[in-house]
Amino acid sequence: MRLTWFGHSSVRLEAGNQVIYIDPYAGPDSWYTPGSLILVSRFDFDHCSLEKIRRASNDGTVVLGTSEVARAVFPSQVMHPGESRMFDGVEIVGMPCINPHVDRRNVAERESAVGFVIVAEKKTVYYMADSDFFPQIDAMRPDVLLISVGGTYTAAAKEAAQIAGAVSPKLAIPIHWGSIVGTRDDALLFSELANLPVKILEPGEVLEI
Repeated sequence: MRLTWFGHSSVRLEAGNQVIYIDPYAGPDSWYTPGSLILVSRFDFDHCSLEKIRRASNDGTVVLGTSEVARAVFPSQVMHPGESRMFDGVEIVGMPCINPHVDRRNVAERESAVGFVIVAEKKTVYYMADSDFFPQIDAMRPDVLLISVGGTYTAAAKEAAQIAGAVSPKLAIPIHWGSIVGTRDDALLFSELANLPVKILEPGEVLEI
């Protein structure tokens, strides 16, 4: 499995026969070529660029996201927390996204955002999106945890380190920093405070999992 961080919250995963984009927004357009799956955690500009989705899509691409994403992107499908889908040996599981940092007066947060667990090649990657701690994530122990650390709209570094400790991954990768909110200092502080292995990626850097 190969993971590439494009910056902010944008990730590309290559697993089995699948090329998966998560929250396509960051990085140059040339980094986006047609993939098999596009996962969108929320319909916000910094998680869902329609131009990037267009570039990452062809006739066979499946787009999964929230109901807001499904209304804005055609064709696409709604992914609910707790739901599991199989795609040629790759399992995608929807996860709750609990975020007290974002004001959602008219829409429940659990309906406007979703996290993703990707299971492939006997590895598990948990993309928390903008979520904070919730009881079900205690001791999940995925191989890789992608966790937001930038603060303002998500947990900041100290809180994220505590959340990562509850999840207990083999490796944590800080995201949601370096452009709109958060700095490399936030990623470094997370790395210092988290009592587990951490890898800070540069935009475009590839990691073999």
